[in-house]
Amino acid sequence: MMQSLLPVFCSLLLLSMHSSIAHAYLDPGSISLALQAITAAVAGAVLTGKYWFWRVLDLLGIKKRRKEPDNPNPTNPNDE
Repeated sequence: MMQSLLPVFCSLLLLSMHSSIAHAYLDPGSISLALQAITAAVAGAVLTGKYWFWRVLDLLGIKKRRKEPDNPNPTNPNDE
């Protein structure tokens, strides 16, 4: 089986080594799309990292989140 795949592998290897000049045109729309994708990926990574950073700190007990007060408004305006 290996002997039958060896010529195929060698042929693919030689074909992949052959390079040619690419004549490509990148219009402003494709560059804009690429920049938008990179920006979204960076923003997503930052926000996800921030979320997991606080989750790990809570898990380790290093920093606790603030608790909401039991009764933030002791006077009820409807009790008049």
